[in-house]
Parts: sequence; C-alpha cells; structure tokens
Amino acid sequence: MDQTVTDAGAGQARTARKEGAGRKPDVPPDGVAPNGAMLIGSRPPSRPGGRFRHVSVAVIVLVAICTVWLGNRYLVPHAAEQFTVKATNLTIDLTGPATLDATRTSLVSSRLQGVIATMRVDRNDQVSQGDVIAEIVTDDLKSELGASLASADAARKAVDLAIADREHADAVLANARQNFDRKKMLLEKTIASQESYDTAVATLRQAEADLNRSQAAIEQAKAQEASAAATAEVQRVKLDEGTIRAPFDGVVVSRDHYVGDTITPGSEIIQLVDTASIILSARFDESSISRLSPGQKAVIRFNGGGKGSSIKATVLRIGRQVDTETREFSADLRPNTLPPNWALGQRAMTTIEIDTRKGVLAVPVNAIERRQGKPGVWIVDRGRAYWIAITLGDTGGPFVEVVQGLEPGDVILSEPHDAYYGMKVAEGGVRR
Repeated sequence: MDQTVTDAGAGQARTARKEGAGRKPDVPPDGVAPNGAMLIGSRPPSRPGGRFRHVSVAVIVLVAICTVWLGNRYLVPHAAEQFTVKATNLTIDLTGPATLDATRTSLVSSRLQGVIATMRVDRNDQVSQGDVIAEIVTDDLKSELGASLASADAARKAVDLAIADREHADAVLANARQNFDRKKMLLEKTIASQESYDTAVATLRQAEADLNRSQAAIEQAKAQEASAAATAEVQRVKLDEGTIRAPFDGVVVSRDHYVGDTITPGSEIIQLVDTASIILSARFDESSISRLSPGQKAVIRFNGGGKGSSIKATVLRIGRQVDTETREFSADLRPNTLPPNWALGQRAMTTIEIDTRKGVLAVPVNAIERRQGKPGVWIVDRGRAYWIAITLGDTGGPFVEVVQGLEPGDVILSEPHDAYYGMKVAEGGVRR
C-alpha cells in the first residue's frame, strides 16, 4: 500500500511538471525579494514620465540661449564707425618699394703692393678730393727714386761734357780748314810741297770726323738724360701712389683694412660715396610706366619709421627695361634731403603723385573687404549692414576710388572687422 501511494505521488508530480513546462515562473520584480521587501543596493523602479521631463528642460534652455543670441545679434544695435560716400578730389598715388643707391661710388684701392703705414680716415668721415686716405710703406721706392735722380743728374753732366767736346771739335775743324786753305794756296804757287798739302787734307778730314762724333755723343748723352729723367719720373709716380688720396668729395661708407695690413694691387681699402649722387631706385609694375615722367613729386618713407624717416623726392629718370620675371621697371628718384641716418641698400616705400581726380567717389581703403577675390563694402541700409560688391579705381593715400557700386550719400562701415549680414548698426558715428 505504501508503495502504491508513493507511485501515485510520483505520477502527480510528473503531471504537474508537464503542465507547468510552458509557463514562466513567477519571478518578483528587480530589487524586490520574494516576500516583497526591497533588496539592498538595488535601484527603485523608474517612473514613466521622468525622462521626458528632463528632455523638455534641456530643450527650453537651448531655445532660451538661441533666443538671447539671436536677439543680441540682430535686435541689439552695435556701435560701428561709419562713412558717408560723397564726391571729392582724389590725388592719385603710385606706390612701390625703393632702395637707396648712388650713381657715383668708388672702391678706393692701391696700385702697389705693400704694408699700410697710416690710415687717415674711418667710416662716416667726410673727405674732399685730394685728401689723404692712407699711406703705404715706400722706403724701397724712395731709394729707387734717389738712384734714378742720380742717374738723371749724371746724364745731364754727360750732355754738358759732350757739348764741350763738340765746341773743341769745332775749333779744331776751323784751324784745320785754315791750314788746308793756306797749304792749297802755297801749293798752287809751288811754295809748299805736295806732302805738306796732303797732310793738311788729312788733318781737315780728321777734324770734320771728330766734329760729327762729338755731335753724335751729344745726341746720345741727351737720350740717356731723357731715359734717366723718365725712370726718375716713373719712380716718383710710384712713390706718389704710395699715398692714396680721395678721387672726389664724398663720405666713407666702408673700411676694410687697417695699419699694418699687407695689401695687393686692386684690393679695396675704403668705399667712397658722393652724397650728391645718392638716388632711390624704385620698382613699379609695367602697367604704370606710361603714367610716370621726370619731375613728378614723391614722398619716401624709410622702413622703421621714426624722426626723419619721411623725405620728399623728385622723379629723376624712368628705366627703359622691364624685368622679364617680375614684369617690373625701375625709376630713379632724387631726394631733396637725406635722413640723419642713411645707408646704401636701405629699403623704403615711395609714393609718387601722378594725377588729381576731381569729383570722384572715394572710400577709405580700410573699408574694403574682399570675398572670393572681389572687393566690396558693408553698406548700411535701414539701420542694418549688408555686404555689396563694388568696382575700384585708382588709390590716393588712405582712399580708393569707387567706379561702380556706390552713390553719393550712401553710408558704409569704415572698418568692418566684425560685421555680419543683417547686423543692426547703432545710429551716429558717421564720419563725413
């Protein structure tokens, strides 16, 4: 009987497992124990509308920020300096880089090889033509000149001796002629013998020969004198070349040697510049060559600024050659004065007045803003700024000509650094 009950219970259990095989067991929610208590460290169940409320707050904040930003950008007036366009007289300028140069410079050097004994000048010294620049040790040249002068003196004495010999030969010849004439007359009268006559003829011929020889000796002595004098002159010139002098009035801009230096012929000692020949060589685009002419006024501004950095000048001449690579030509300008401090090769900017336009529209150069390479300005219309394209003409100082795009009375922004489309512009600040 017990066995029967046991089998029946086992059958019921198997039947119960089969009936519950397709259902999910009753599991309590997360964080809840089977008895309904909350588990430690578990998260409470979320409420259905909490996440939506968080998103709504974020959207409201973002909308508020955008509203404030848009209101500040398009509703609040912004202060900006403005300019009223009107007809004016515009002085057209041509601007280009320039370099300080000089047309008369000299690299003073020595024609001799030797050691510098003295230096009389230094950089920035003003010298006059003929002033001593340096002296070279010339003791050997002095000795050679002394020997040449002695030879010239001996040659002069030799000429004097040859002249004395010729005078003696003249006297001997005169005596021989008298004796010949007398012997000839006596021979014709048969008073003198033929032998004595022949002796007189021989004596006459010898006297004539001696005279010719003395004359040749004089010519030779004179030639030797001339040669000795020429040699002495050469030595004197070489000695003079040992004293190096300024070839013209100018300023010493460089010095490469000092006392004790050994120099060779042609080696530069100083560089001398004639300040009267200083020019500024400016470069311009070839398209401007027809607009330049000698005599036009210009202003030179040297790099670095400061006192004396701006001087006036005049166009001296126009170059006749265009650089094949840069397509630029040069023009020489003569400065009216020189700045207190100047140096060859110094860079500057030159501005030449080439024309004056009357009654043209012009705007400040700083008002131009380019977009995709096209020039334009920010025009103020009904209190708001809008960018418009314009066509530019020539430039004159801080202004540039407007050929197309603006009309008299238009108001534009003078310096539109932070302008944007539709920006509300505060009233006032208009510069006419």
